[in-house]
Amino acid sequence: MGEGEESEMRAKVHVTVDTATLSRPSVERLLRQHQFLYDIAGTEPAQEHEIEAGRQSPYSLPLPDRATEAETAFVREVLDTVRLVQHPHLRAARFFYAHVLAGRAVFVTANDALFGTPRSVERNRLAALAKTRIMSFAEFERWCSEPR
Repeated sequence: MGEGEESEMRAKVHVTVDTATLSRPSVERLLRQHQFLYDIAGTEPAQEHEIEAGRQSPYSLPLPDRATEAETAFVREVLDTVRLVQHPHLRAARFFYAHVLAGRAVFVTANDALFGTPRSVERNRLAALAKTRIMSFAEFERWCSEPR
């Protein structure tokens, strides 16, 4: 197989890091270590200490000032509640919607309270609802090392 054919077969993986609960650089290091073509976004703006020289320029998923009807319906389903005002996980659920809307493939988080624990019914429900992968850092680490 030629070089061009090999690079065509390796698709870029679009990863979102829940930077309210995990460090973006540790996720990016795993992607580089396993030689992924990647696009990585955070849920919160990167802090100065998180920006490493020579790496992808950090960016965060944008949240609009006001939620659309589609976002509100999705967030209510994710949070499993009608009442959103002052919900402790509202911001995280909105970022999850932005992740899904952008068509990103993997959402890495340590927020078990909202997304359920690894392999739980709740995590599986949310992953199926959003048609995305939701992983803890340990799951992401294993996923990165799987042969492709």
